[in-house]
Amino acid sequence: MKVLHVNSAETGSTGKIIADISRNLHARGDEAVLCAPKITSPNCEYLKKYAVSLPLEQGLYRRISYLTGISYGFAPLSTAKVIRAIKKECPDIVHLHSVNGCVVNVHKLLAFLKKHRIPTVVTNHAEFLYTGNCSYSHNCEKWKNGCGKCPSLKTATGSLFFDRTHTAWTRMKNAFDGFEKLSVVNVSPWLTERAKQSPLVNAYENYTILNGINTDVFHYKPSTPSDEKIIFHVTSAFSDTPGHIKGGEYIFELARRFAKENVKFVAAGPYNVKGEIPANVTLLGKLSNQHELADWYRKANLTVLTSKRETFGMAVAESLACGTPVAGFCSGGSESITIDDFSEFVPFGDTDTLEKQIREKWLDFKTQENAAEISTAAINKYADARMAREYFEIYQKLLK
Repeated sequence: MKVLHVNSAETGSTGKIIADISRNLHARGDEAVLCAPKITSPNCEYLKKYAVSLPLEQGLYRRISYLTGISYGFAPLSTAKVIRAIKKECPDIVHLHSVNGCVVNVHKLLAFLKKHRIPTVVTNHAEFLYTGNCSYSHNCEKWKNGCGKCPSLKTATGSLFFDRTHTAWTRMKNAFDGFEKLSVVNVSPWLTERAKQSPLVNAYENYTILNGINTDVFHYKPSTPSDEKIIFHVTSAFSDTPGHIKGGEYIFELARRFAKENVKFVAAGPYNVKGEIPANVTLLGKLSNQHELADWYRKANLTVLTSKRETFGMAVAESLACGTPVAGFCSGGSESITIDDFSEFVPFGDTDTLEKQIREKWLDFKTQENAAEISTAAINKYADARMAREYFEIYQKLLK
């Protein structure tokens, strides 16, 4: 079996997921190919790679989408390269992941796969493939009946002039309609329930497959106890701007509330901070080394998450696998994929309740003994081998 993945990046969370699927499939004797905008590491034994975008090409396409109001309907050169790679490799399965970074014309690629009857798997890592427009629809439900008159046009599409959300929705629906062999995978139960309500994809089999993690990296091992309590926060974009989707402002607010105590807040991820950084906060920036990230999870007494919306919540799985409990705000996906005995989520923005739960339960919850128990339960649930096996079963169903 040969599987060709298309993604908006070679690296990052979805890049890791593709690598994990490919590595596990390779162990079965199968092949994997990746098409991504740019390739920074060479081909390896389990993954052949194609770069499909020229330098600055994605930026140009993004600006064009802002002018036209159609987010996923341009990218002619990179789309042609993806289709050329598909024709050359002749994969048994094409697997589409996060194709929203101006990598391809999604409508045209879906139409090509449908026309040539190529078995296709679509994984919803975000919401745009079933909303037709936005990656995070938040409280808006217009995607259930065709969009138009978008209440969040600028944030949803980046459009500078035109509201063409109904046109984009219709194009996406036409692209999906009539597929002979298509399966839709959602990375959390919460996401599956929403996808099943979308006229774009509800005609197809919708599965839930939790994202997997590399348990050779993310696992428990004893660490030297510290008198200082560490609250860890992991994000793809840390910002103290009020209303930012990742909720960095709440980390600063919590830190101020613990300012006179022996508690340190450590945040990992790219950051853009405009205000004063509390004295008990350390911003690590982006951690490219996954082993270093895992070490921070192990050092921490608690991982706290403050995003407004997450379709999965990779930090939940990684933290628990390292033996560290999790607390935070309800964000959709995170609370639907967690292990209840070792985590707690409160309504978004309810800092008072979150602080109360941290103080009364979670800051002192972790011990050397129960950390191993947390890790074992998490590895059983989130291991990349389990994820790859479940995808393999879907691939086989499509090929039958």
